[in-house]
Amino acid sequence: MAQDSLPQPACSCDISAPLPFSERPVLLLFSDDSTLFFALRMRDCLRDADPDLKIEMGWVVAENALSYRQMAQLLPEGPDLALHGKTAFEKLFGACSHKAVLTSRVYAPLGAQLRRTIMHVSAERPCVIAFLGGLDFFPQDGYFRRRNCDGVFLFPQSELATFEEQAKNWPDRMWQEVGFGHPAFVTPEQLTPEELAGRKDIYFFTQALSPSTRRGRMHMLKAMAAMARANPDHTIWIKLRHLPDENRQHLHLEKHDYPALLADLPAAPVNLKLTACTMDEALETAALGITCTSTAAIDVVRAGIPCMVHLDFVDTYLDPLVAPMRKLFKSSGLITSLEDMLHMRAQAPNPSWIEDMFCPRDLGERALRMVELFQHRPFQVLSF
Repeated sequence: MAQDSLPQPACSCDISAPLPFSERPVLLLFSDDSTLFFALRMRDCLRDADPDLKIEMGWVVAENALSYRQMAQLLPEGPDLALHGKTAFEKLFGACSHKAVLTSRVYAPLGAQLRRTIMHVSAERPCVIAFLGGLDFFPQDGYFRRRNCDGVFLFPQSELATFEEQAKNWPDRMWQEVGFGHPAFVTPEQLTPEELAGRKDIYFFTQALSPSTRRGRMHMLKAMAAMARANPDHTIWIKLRHLPDENRQHLHLEKHDYPALLADLPAAPVNLKLTACTMDEALETAALGITCTSTAAIDVVRAGIPCMVHLDFVDTYLDPLVAPMRKLFKSSGLITSLEDMLHMRAQAPNPSWIEDMFCPRDLGERALRMVELFQHRPFQVLSF
């Protein structure tokens, strides 16, 4: 993996940088599987908007929770930059090497630089645009952490008013643009019934924290086994978030892994299988996607594949993610009973919920327009 050193900054921002601001690359940050998924999808959105745009992938090493297998699987070419050390973001800002930094996580050292007033108004530093990390059941803290970013993209669309209302109480809010969208939440594709009819793979997309108990997870595993026995012409895949020995530094650690649970399942059907394939690989062949509280539900809907959100598993009352998931998907039409799940009776998502949750596919263009607005914002300091 490449661990290139960042360009060394001058004592103050060097306004004679080799490239004009508009010609500099965009940097996408990542440190774990979730942030890398974001970066890869955002890279696609930016390439759709401007095929000639130079885009670099920045690995935040201090926060790394990726295994070598995951890095090789998801980003085989490796990162373009490795940001390491306490001063990595200060050096990045001072180097005047990028026109924008896009991230789905506001890392503490990054937020610290943005809170410095003199750094915030620097004319030549990159524009910092923060997206949400995915489905955020408790977004208020996340909104506050993004208060000093130059641009913020939110979803659902109805949350923009909530954000602005909360922002009235921020004494240190400076220049900021707010938009709607996320690269994983773009307008869904439309697959034909004929395209879906030829597919025989059904995926249960697991999540690290939910179900929270062993009994709850065995409930889901037994349900998948029952579906497999009833549909021998289909393969039921348990799509793992990561392998049991991976990501021990991840923010969300899994207590009861599915490979161990499957080993304890008596007479497991041969068409019930485990996989650690990528999300994109799963969506290429999926006829149906099932999950409990995972962002995978959004990926499935975006791909135009029937989706089920099952929240009535054993010990559901002990799971802190169930209530917010139920609230967020209340009007989606996707919350599915055990009986309907076992019989694979999926419902189409509610169009009004889709409109509120999923943004237009011009997200890359809108992000780049936000960078242009930043470049011409009022009150900029040329050197400090």
